[in-house]
Amino acid sequence: MSETRDRRRRTDLDLFVLALIDSGISTPYDLQKMAGLSPGATIPALQRLLDAGCVRQGKPGPRGRTDHKITATGKKLLNAGWRTLLEDGPSGDLDADLRVALVALWAGGERRLAIEFLRESAHKKTDAIESIEEDDSSDASAPLARWYRTLRSAAAKALLKGESQAALAMAESLPRSLPKKRKQSDH
Repeated sequence: MSETRDRRRRTDLDLFVLALIDSGISTPYDLQKMAGLSPGATIPALQRLLDAGCVRQGKPGPRGRTDHKITATGKKLLNAGWRTLLEDGPSGDLDADLRVALVALWAGGERRLAIEFLRESAHKKTDAIESIEEDDSSDASAPLARWYRTLRSAAAKALLKGESQAALAMAESLPRSLPKKRKQSDH
């Protein structure tokens, strides 16, 4: 994975974690259980956000779970950062694109832009289907290799078609309104 794509992936994940913390999901356990994030994604994201001063840790609570609060720096990043990701367009990773759309919806209240972003993600997948070449070789001496290439191409097209349909379904399923954000102190 290129450095640019990796940095973008970290950025959309970090902003999503900030939005989750802003919404009241504040412990690593809750980020994993309630939002479905893996420990391998959650812990490094929280550490990056702590190091950048975007969140602060509270005292360990019951069962040793540590609460996190968004700081003024974190709110500023959350309120501005999603715009850049929208402007950059979909990444091609369906989970990352969903995170960007949800952050735009949460932080910016921009349902229309979030829907357009997910639709653009779907179209990107559809365009990728057209770029998968059909196996037109008739090399009878290597039928196993030809079958493999043919079946892999068919599978890749089916996966892209499914992801495109999923992105469109997600766009249509975005909530029309959001609950009020919980007030959190920024000291």
